[in-house]
Amino acid sequence: MIWKLPLFLLVLVWVPTAVIAAPIPVINVPRGDCEHPRPNTDLRHCSFAGKHIQGLDLSGALLNGVDFSNARLPDCNLSRASLKEADFKWTSLTNCQILGADFLEAELFHTVFDGSVLDGSRFVGADMFGANLIEVKARGANFQGAYMKDIIMEEGDFSHSSFTGCFMQRVVLIDSKVTGSFFHDAVLTGGSLEGANFDQATITHSLVNGAHLDGASFREADLHNSRFVNASGKADFSGARNIPRHLQAILAKMAGH
Repeated sequence: MIWKLPLFLLVLVWVPTAVIAAPIPVINVPRGDCEHPRPNTDLRHCSFAGKHIQGLDLSGALLNGVDFSNARLPDCNLSRASLKEADFKWTSLTNCQILGADFLEAELFHTVFDGSVLDGSRFVGADMFGANLIEVKARGANFQGAYMKDIIMEEGDFSHSSFTGCFMQRVVLIDSKVTGSFFHDAVLTGGSLEGANFDQATITHSLVNGAHLDGASFREADLHNSRFVNASGKADFSGARNIPRHLQAILAKMAGH
């Protein structure tokens, strides 16, 4: 029998290190030229604030603390770059290659990543308030402890990623894939999860409050000690493990109709 529930799920996840591709550290790179920036150089003394550069290649560059605010950098390459505590407020990074980059505690307020590839990148502790990640590929990414209020992650692939300790109020995950991902101590309040695929995800000690779940799937997911509160819509929980008692009661009641 397929279990279906008119509720929303709050998820917390921990992702094993082996799943997330750790960014390659930048060590002993030469000092770069701010006017003619190149990959694999130290550009911490530069500023890209407000600049419009298409196809900028800063792969492997050392960019900790650099100001990128209000820049437009379509088709950029930031793969393996170190971007710790960098400022990307209102920056557009559309259709970029950003594999294995490190955004530790970066300022990503209303940053636009639409259409970009973020596989294996780290966003640990980043401020991602209002960021756009529409149609991105962020497989094996690490969002642990990120502040993700009002973030839009529609039609993306976030499979095998970590959302441990994330605050995801009003997150939009419509038609996104988060299969095999880890949610631990996560908070999903007022989210739009219609059509989202949480199959085989690990969702523990998390809160899903006031979410929209029509067409969402949690097949074979581990829901240990998570709560589903004030949710709406029908979701598929077939084969889910460690279903909390309050959720079991709701599913049983629905099965009786």
